[in-house]
Amino acid sequence: MATLAYLLLPLTGLCAFVLSHRPRVRRHGLQAIVIGTSWAVLLYVASALSSAVTLAVFASGTIVWLGFLVGTALGRDPQLPGVGALIDRAVGDEPANGV
Repeated sequence: MATLAYLLLPLTGLCAFVLSHRPRVRRHGLQAIVIGTSWAVLLYVASALSSAVTLAVFASGTIVWLGFLVGTALGRDPQLPGVGALIDRAVGDEPANGV
């Protein structure tokens, strides 16, 4: 279920966060919401700047999205840098990997 949170950002993330009671799934659901929302906002801002910036944001977002999707599918728990502790607090879980 944690991997499915990244399938259709941020919709499946919202479903995983709201419907699951397992902290791991909820953490990945919330991360998927953050990634999907941030990516959309950055694409909107980039489109006001230039097509080259928009393409760079799209490519970067795709790499991040696939990294989280594949990483979670392989059983790892990738975390967003800088907001991992906030996400763990929102989920009500101990920080992952003892951090």
